[in-house]
Amino acid sequence: MNRFKCNAGKALLRVALGVCAIGVASLSAAAAPDNNGSTETVSARPNVLLIVADDLGYSDLGAFGGEIPTPNLDQLANQGMLLTNHYVTPTCSPTRAALMSGTDNHLAGLGTMGELLPRAPKLQGKPGYEGYLNDRVYWLPEILRDAGYHTYMAGKWHLGKEPEQWPVARGFEQSLALINGGGSHFAPVPGKPIFADRAQYVENDQRTQLPADFYSSNSYTDKLIQYIKQDHGDGKPFFAWAAYTAPHWPLHAPDEDIAKFKGKYAAGYEAIRTARLERLRKLGLIGEDAQPNAGLPTSKDYPSWDMLSPEEQADEARRMEVYAAMVHNMDSNVGRLIQTLKDLGEYDNTLVIFMSDNGAEPTDSFFPANENTDNSLENIGRRLSNVGYGARWAEVSASPFRLFKGWTTEGGVSSPAFVRLPGQHAATPRIEVPTHVTDIAPTILDFAGIPLPEGNQYNGRSVHPMSGVSLAPVLKGEAGSEQLANRALAGELFGGRYVRSGKWKLVSVMTPFADNQWELYDLERDRSESHDVAAEHPEVVKHMVQLWDDYALKNGVVFAPNKRMPDARRGAPSEIKLSGETAH
Repeated sequence: MNRFKCNAGKALLRVALGVCAIGVASLSAAAAPDNNGSTETVSARPNVLLIVADDLGYSDLGAFGGEIPTPNLDQLANQGMLLTNHYVTPTCSPTRAALMSGTDNHLAGLGTMGELLPRAPKLQGKPGYEGYLNDRVYWLPEILRDAGYHTYMAGKWHLGKEPEQWPVARGFEQSLALINGGGSHFAPVPGKPIFADRAQYVENDQRTQLPADFYSSNSYTDKLIQYIKQDHGDGKPFFAWAAYTAPHWPLHAPDEDIAKFKGKYAAGYEAIRTARLERLRKLGLIGEDAQPNAGLPTSKDYPSWDMLSPEEQADEARRMEVYAAMVHNMDSNVGRLIQTLKDLGEYDNTLVIFMSDNGAEPTDSFFPANENTDNSLENIGRRLSNVGYGARWAEVSASPFRLFKGWTTEGGVSSPAFVRLPGQHAATPRIEVPTHVTDIAPTILDFAGIPLPEGNQYNGRSVHPMSGVSLAPVLKGEAGSEQLANRALAGELFGGRYVRSGKWKLVSVMTPFADNQWELYDLERDRSESHDVAAEHPEVVKHMVQLWDDYALKNGVVFAPNKRMPDARRGAPSEIKLSGETAH
């Protein structure tokens, strides 16, 4: 079948982008808002469970308007606080660098993705563009380990491929880590390698081979449960990072999970998106009168559902069925983690944080098929298949926002996120002011009662201060959110830029979907970024540009827009190889 999907997405995520924060060091106390949630007496040093999904769109979870059954994550969200304006970077490794350091990704080493550096001579050798989590920032797991926490992770690392850059060298006591940006969710089929099988795994300081029954979400969860259980009872709290690779390309899921969604997506993109928008309104996540972004103009590259042949519709529906199965399976594994904590008597002493690393992935596949690849309809989602779900389904996942992973629009940098406090069993009001990925590390340290040392020195090395802020006072109801609402957030990746201050967002969007000129949106009225009001508010544009310039100077941003970004609408080449590494 002639594929029509997002060549622009393929090219873009060869190039990868990122977002950053201009923040203040801490929030001062303010009048405490009413807190309707009940909390129990908990330890002064709670456990921390950090759950990160990979390429999950804003409206994929039930708690955020999705139709995919996610009862375990929904229950956590409904016991906690939704972060409805949580910002990440447009792609995964810059987000992970900011998450693990509490610092802008341009300072932490991922000013651009490491896979892109060979093709970006202007960035090579520049501070903050090392392509891995550098040693000039704090490492969250190291700080927690040094303060007496067990530190565990299982899943995607993507923050350095050399042994001295692995999780064990950044403070994780125990880790099973996917070093690459992506790879098969199953173990390789003996004698039939496909490109996605090139992923490298390490456990602690040793490379490891995957067992025959490996499936990413199941196996990561097994390993975290093993780590938590083996040390339980020694009196030390733990920090556990469940770094799931679901629902990242390639779309793979166990047959029993895929079977649950057979026929569920036969109605097509538009119908599923319309239903999500109605649920978003009922949940109050968008206003009754809010209009979603219209999406990409219909064309041969981005067809509507009724433009597809029956065979193409069946293929498209199958891809979304597998995507839904991946999300549902991940949710089931989160349920296993939570049940383990309950069985061990640790659930009510655990801070739970959930987020996605960026927006939904718009690509239908990253690398060409070889003689072993089987992308037949009946095999999509199984071993040897190698597909994504493309731009139109990514627009569904990003509802109600504009575009998706790779862009600095809301669909690329808005993450579904929530926090469940230790002992919390009833929801508290949503935090609707902007929060940022760099806030997570200082928030965790605040709950753990761990102050950062003065002087920006740690273990003999000079480090940048954390640029995020602790959300703990707001989460606990001890402070208002005014300072969060009024700070400026900004980011850049691949030449795509944004800055948000108050209700305003200034954004420049890369080709192929715009010309990289500044656009201005009033997010209080138009979070879908449908109506550019730059011409009506030149004074706001001038002020916002100055904020972005200040941010870029402070964080060492090297502004080098990618000049090779192809446009799918003009017949762009579909593949760009990157020395055998996945570029996302």
